Amino acid sequence: MRTVPGAPWRLTFQRKLLLASAAVLLPVMVLLSVDLVEDARMTRKTLLDAQRLTAHAVAVQVTESFEAAIDLGWALANDPLVHTLNPELLDAHLLKLTGHHNRFSSVGVYDAQGHNRGWGDPEMPAEPRLWIGDRPYFQKVMATNTPVVSEVLELRRPMRTALLVAVPLRDDQGQPMGMVSVVMETHLLAQRYLSARHHSQQEILLVDPAGRLAFHTHSPTLPFARGLAFASFPPLLGALEGRAMRITQATDPLTQENILGAFVPTPRYGWAVGVMASRELAMAPLTQRLYLKLGAILGITLFSGMLAVVLSRRQTRPVRQLQSLAHALGQGDMARRAHIQTGDEMEELGEAFNQMATHIAQRQREVDALRAEAEDHARQLAAIIASVPDAILLASPDGRLFDANPAGLRLLGVTDHSQLEVLLSAHLQRSWIRHPDGHPLALEELPLMRALRGETFSDLELRMRSLTGEEYLVSVNGAPVRDATGRIILGEVVLHDITERKKIEEERARLLAREQALARVGQALVREVELERISSVASEQCRQALGADAVGLWLAHPDPSRFTWVAAHGFSSASHADMAELPLCELSPGAVQDEAIQLIDAQGSADVSFPGHALAKREGFASVVLIPLHSRGRLVGVLACFSREPLELSASEREFHTTVGQLVAVAIEKARLFQEVREALRLREEFMSAAAHELKTPVTTLQTWADILTWKEPGSERQRKGLAAISRGARRLGRLVEHLFTALRMAPGLTKLERDRVDLRALLAEHVASLSRSTDHPIHLVAEETPIIEADRQRMGEVLAHLLENALRYSPPARPIEVRLGCAGNEAVVSVHDHGPGIPLERQPHVFEPLYEPLPSGAPGYAGMAGLGLHLSSRIIEAHGGRIWLESTPGEGTTFCFSLPLHGVEGTRHANA
Repeated sequence: MRTVPGAPWRLTFQRKLLLASAAVLLPVMVLLSVDLVEDARMTRKTLLDAQRLTAHAVAVQVTESFEAAIDLGWALANDPLVHTLNPELLDAHLLKLTGHHNRFSSVGVYDAQGHNRGWGDPEMPAEPRLWIGDRPYFQKVMATNTPVVSEVLELRRPMRTALLVAVPLRDDQGQPMGMVSVVMETHLLAQRYLSARHHSQQEILLVDPAGRLAFHTHSPTLPFARGLAFASFPPLLGALEGRAMRITQATDPLTQENILGAFVPTPRYGWAVGVMASRELAMAPLTQRLYLKLGAILGITLFSGMLAVVLSRRQTRPVRQLQSLAHALGQGDMARRAHIQTGDEMEELGEAFNQMATHIAQRQREVDALRAEAEDHARQLAAIIASVPDAILLASPDGRLFDANPAGLRLLGVTDHSQLEVLLSAHLQRSWIRHPDGHPLALEELPLMRALRGETFSDLELRMRSLTGEEYLVSVNGAPVRDATGRIILGEVVLHDITERKKIEEERARLLAREQALARVGQALVREVELERISSVASEQCRQALGADAVGLWLAHPDPSRFTWVAAHGFSSASHADMAELPLCELSPGAVQDEAIQLIDAQGSADVSFPGHALAKREGFASVVLIPLHSRGRLVGVLACFSREPLELSASEREFHTTVGQLVAVAIEKARLFQEVREALRLREEFMSAAAHELKTPVTTLQTWADILTWKEPGSERQRKGLAAISRGARRLGRLVEHLFTALRMAPGLTKLERDRVDLRALLAEHVASLSRSTDHPIHLVAEETPIIEADRQRMGEVLAHLLENALRYSPPARPIEVRLGCAGNEAVVSVHDHGPGIPLERQPHVFEPLYEPLPSGAPGYAGMAGLGLHLSSRIIEAHGGRIWLESTPGEGTTFCFSLPLHGVEGTRHANA
């Protein structure tokens, strides 16, 4: 209650007792409420668990139905009668079969084009025959050669919804030659699972992977067009993703009722089963219990309230007496005493009140002593503040600067406190307070004003000037000073002089910026090798690193008097023509001849011979810095930096400009060396191409005539052996020429692959079969999988031929060659193993080099140089993004292996399954 007009509201003692009674009763109410909430939670959990278990049970039954249909389909697919695809035999056979399986509506057999070749349906005739070649499930079965469960379909005959299980009809080679279909109408599925419900209000629905309803027990005649009503239902989407979902609060998209329930995925095939019930009907028992408990809570509350009112009135009578005595004591009446005889704490309180009047005078004397002690402490605090080295300034709430410590007086340049008492606006002007960048400071931004507004801040940097004219950079910390009630009585700021520290930090930042600029220039130039790109990047990066407004780069000719402009940044497009004609040798004799940085005052060169005067004047440049670019003892160019401000370069700045110039010179020299290497490679390729062309014609002629003479001229035994040797040599030389042509086509930068999907197993079997007919070596092929790769079929055939011929060449007579094909991760791996002499460990790293001898001359199994076959194989494999390697132990043979990335890994493995 309010005892004094204008005073805040306060509770009386009686009301506090009533509140205490309510507080005692509150935990009971809370426990009862918790019990209500927990009852509701457990009831909902029990209902949801029951719905989920029902959904799981139905999901298992649905999966079993699908598998039963698949088993029936496989049984038909393996029936020899079905393989005849004779409608006259199949119609009767299938019709008889559907009579024994009441779970399935009809059974059909279709050929590879999708035409019906057999139909079994007690209700629908076989004629006219259906064609399903355009149906997705038919196309998927024929493509994957595996069973497929279709999505929910609208049958053509009769107009009902159903789902179809399709099983491939395979020929003797296991390839699809048709399809067996088993049709299950959805209304029959709905009737089958009605017994799984716990009560009649529970609804069951089945949904295909596309989100279409197969059946909904609440709407058994649901039209096919409304089958997607649940397609965007979040719990259904979660179940289709493979997660069991609970529905605690949702609206049925069909009935618009508030529901709870569960959606679960089927164990296989990607379908989902939902079980739902009306939330109102499911929670009805809980609602009845809720009303009963609420009535009990209300009765307890009313009884407790009445009892609390009676007890509170009895307990507040002594308190009212003490209140009256306190008012009298406050008005100076020390004679009145309390007379309370309750036998409890209230009586003790009355006695304590009586003692209080006796001790008031004594307490007053003690207060006076404490006041004197506080004044002494204040003097000590003032001495401590005076000794602080940082400046402390104080402002009054009326916006006046009125006090400062000695350090503050020195910073402001005043001698006594009388000069301080000015308005803060005058202080702002007198001390020339600015932002660190020199921008004027507004009055509301003044630290003392911010402190008076109640702001607390730290490390605020400002510029200021004392009355003596000395300028400082200070760090300011500020806060308001409040009294015991929280009212702001002063604004206080502490200023720390950071002028010298900032100078040191700026110097460090400048050195770090230079170091980072050098790193950026170096990194940018390292990435480039073309002279044109290096010139452009160098001029752009040097403009940023050196802080120039524009940069131009001229490269030197072998004749030191000639320079060519190659790149510029920061100039107008109209100036580029003038820059190309600028006689740089006359402009920078110091930079070119003395090999030193030259600084030119561009605007002041009007009276001297300065060819760039017109360009500088038009572009507004005041200074030009010319940096000579030297590499390996010769001048490679000149870098010109143009600035619109007059420049004075210190020794460290000249050193920095020189370092940047050295980086650019090295990059230019690197580009020139790269051009020379590329030209040498081009000449080598031209020579090899010409040599191959010159060799091809005589080798072909030699081989042709050797074959003709061998076939047509009988000759002596010695002549036949000589012609055979000539023919073998000519063929070997011909293969070498062909390998040389291939090597030219596979040169870096010239590789052109005609990629396509390649069955690596079939390609390997083709080459193994071809070589097996012309050799006495058994070739064993072990292919565990059928990997599909994206490759150039002709080039991959050349790799397999090279590896097989190499194995035959080094294997002892009649020893087998072992070829393996498999998959490792996302790669296809091929290995070719021979039982030859093996390759010494020190020679293995060089085997893939062109024309290398894997065995030393005279060693067992020596067969000469390896030619270009292995070298070309490694180039082809690397061009396909694969890798090739060998594993060899001397005396135990050699295994050459290569791996290539698979194309469509998942699809390939699924097809093999």
